Amino acid sequence: MEEQPLILDRYRPLAELGSGAHGDVVRAFDTRMARRVAIKRLPLPLDRAGRPLAKAGLAEARTAALLNHPAIVTVHEWDTDSDEAFLVMEAIEGASLADILDETGEPLTRDEVAAVIRAMVGAIGFAHDNGVLHLDIKPGNVLVTRDGRVKVADFGVSALTDATGRARGTAGTLGYMPPEQLRAGELDARTDCWALAALTFEVFDDQWLRLHGWAVLSF
Repeated sequence: MEEQPLILDRYRPLAELGSGAHGDVVRAFDTRMARRVAIKRLPLPLDRAGRPLAKAGLAEARTAALLNHPAIVTVHEWDTDSDEAFLVMEAIEGASLADILDETGEPLTRDEVAAVIRAMVGAIGFAHDNGVLHLDIKPGNVLVTRDGRVKVADFGVSALTDATGRARGTAGTLGYMPPEQLRAGELDARTDCWALAALTFEVFDDQWLRLHGWAVLSF
């Protein structure tokens, strides 16, 4: 990446990490705290006069800030400039589960799947206990550090549940969304359980799952 101006007069861009439906992500150096961070850049929707219509990323940052858990990516800060919102998160040295599957071309071993699913269950269960649904669980949102720790990322389409533990939403990823999410219906913790089951089929030997049932997913 060529030398670029500081982001928010503080963060020096180092490398592009990827892009998705909710924004681009770059690795940057925090010149105040002397640490590396990951920054999600979200374009602000503008009105005809060029003024921001909404504070994109604010709901995501507020939601993620509620979740202090070792298996959830930490959010440090949220801010905006004239045309972008910036979600500043801890930098994860590793790869996404999607990238790992693409590189190997094979499903994970039983021990590897057990480690990934155990961490994800802890993270998602913690989020549910705090009234937060993820709503976009997929291999691309599961990060594995170089020392083997698992981190659930991107609560960008998550929703704060009401007192009954339900929310509404349609954003997500085809292949991991249950029927009620596709229909923009009422969602609850079972929506994430469905996505986790779909993810498990993808990363594991599905023949073994058929033989041994779904006990591995109970939480």
